[in-house]
Amino acid sequence: MQRSSIIYDGLWRCLCPSFDRTIVRHARRLPTSARSRALRCELPRGASSSTTIQRRPYSAEASTTIDAYIQGMLRTGPGPPGPGSTTPAPRQIKVLTSKAPPSDAILFAASIDELTDHLHTLRGREQPWISTTSTVDRHKRIVHLVRHLVVQRRQRLTAFLYECIVDTMGDPENSGTALVALIKDMAQQGIEPTQAFYTGALESLMVHPNYAAMLEIMHHARACDWPDNKPTLTVALLRDEQYELAYDTLMGLHASSARVEPWIYDIFVFVFGKMGFVDEMMDILVARLSLASTDGLDALQLYALDVCSAAFHYPGTLAGWNTMVRSGKVTPPDGVVENVLNTASRQADTALASEALDMLAQRTKLHDYHYDSLVDAFIQDGDLGAATRLHCIMHTSGVPVTKAAARRLVAAAGTARRAPELNEWLRTATTADAEEKLLAPPRLVNAAITAHLLASDVPLALDLHARYEQLCGERWPPLEVMLRLLPHYGGDDGRAEAAAGLRDRLLDELRAQEGEEPRRMIAQKLRAAAEELVKDGRTDEGRLFAEKLDEVLLQPQIEQPS
Repeated sequence: MQRSSIIYDGLWRCLCPSFDRTIVRHARRLPTSARSRALRCELPRGASSSTTIQRRPYSAEASTTIDAYIQGMLRTGPGPPGPGSTTPAPRQIKVLTSKAPPSDAILFAASIDELTDHLHTLRGREQPWISTTSTVDRHKRIVHLVRHLVVQRRQRLTAFLYECIVDTMGDPENSGTALVALIKDMAQQGIEPTQAFYTGALESLMVHPNYAAMLEIMHHARACDWPDNKPTLTVALLRDEQYELAYDTLMGLHASSARVEPWIYDIFVFVFGKMGFVDEMMDILVARLSLASTDGLDALQLYALDVCSAAFHYPGTLAGWNTMVRSGKVTPPDGVVENVLNTASRQADTALASEALDMLAQRTKLHDYHYDSLVDAFIQDGDLGAATRLHCIMHTSGVPVTKAAARRLVAAAGTARRAPELNEWLRTATTADAEEKLLAPPRLVNAAITAHLLASDVPLALDLHARYEQLCGERWPPLEVMLRLLPHYGGDDGRAEAAAGLRDRLLDELRAQEGEEPRRMIAQKLRAAAEELVKDGRTDEGRLFAEKLDEVLLQPQIEQPS
């Protein structure tokens, strides 16, 4: 007599996951009384009773080789009440809504048809499952009912029961490996998969990706000429990290006006944004905006604004700012506003940068890097005059102007061949008849003087030095700048007095040094400057400067109190 196992390892793992491998072998055939109870749940609802389902012979009872726990479950489990039984029927508890899984006694009180109806309801295929006030884990409840039917009620395995089990594969505690085992088990049992089974299997791949199982499912579906469930396939591909294929599939569905649930677009936006695929994320967001549903769009667009601004994606940043911020829908956090400011700076959008800076100023204290971003926006836009004035505003307000920022502005003026205009921009920004008296940052003026000298624009450099105190509020530039200016003063050009004052200032700098090492280093620089004067033919000036330098060095250094 041919025998077969009650439950193949793959299905038993689903029904009883606490056992790694349990196989029931050498079972006896069902008695006539048991076989006479026809199982109407073998067929899905609406299926004809004449439908033939191919299956292997099935045995119900376990042999002595079965695991002790399973033996006890099969042997001592309560059976259905007999016709002469006087045991009162247990109190009927709702199988679907009870918080705890229903006991075997309660399940035995229900007919096979009732349990089948419960499985249909839990699957939610015909009508969406509506959660109740009590928390019910649908997947575990389905497994509980199927286990009862197969183990306690001795029901044969059918395609419908496999459909129920495959619907539970989307539970996070399952895996793609379990799905593969279930498909193999179904084949060994000789049961032909149905379209509903493959639909559930494909849905489980959205949670547990398995490319081999996906290929097998799609191959079988196409062989049976079943309609492709491409929206579900799209999410499965995304879950399997096949981003390009998933993106092409989704956009192809959108181009063909196929129905795709809005939440699928939402998931793609969040995943692609996290992965840094900003261009593709924006394409999907545009497709999502074309749908009629507006649920969650504000949060989705705010997320896109955050991603685009952090990635310096200007089109996405501008679109998000116009839609969400300028319309007054949301107030973005400081981090997003700073990213918008930096993005606008890179793209020379001075209006957007100014708007972002103003929003930050209303919330917190502005720092130099905030202003630097706006200055860079004006530089990129070619409005160097506005950038110069902004530097003056920063300095007057007590915000330090970094050397790097000053050099960027001066370099931009030189590149644009507008170096002569830099002097005029500084004069205009600091003129006394302006609305407010502004002072130019010394670092900017020093950088401009140095750039003029390096470009052989000596008159421009001397002009800035002559108006140094008026521009900056300080009388003398730093030592390095004065050393650069010294060779260009003197001679018969009427600047002898200015040259003498510059030399005296350099000697004062030497006298002001407290440490021996700084004093020695400055003395070396001054002596080199005196030698350069001699080489340039200004022998008298060079020798006089060297003599005064020696006198200062011979003077005893005043000890500073400790």
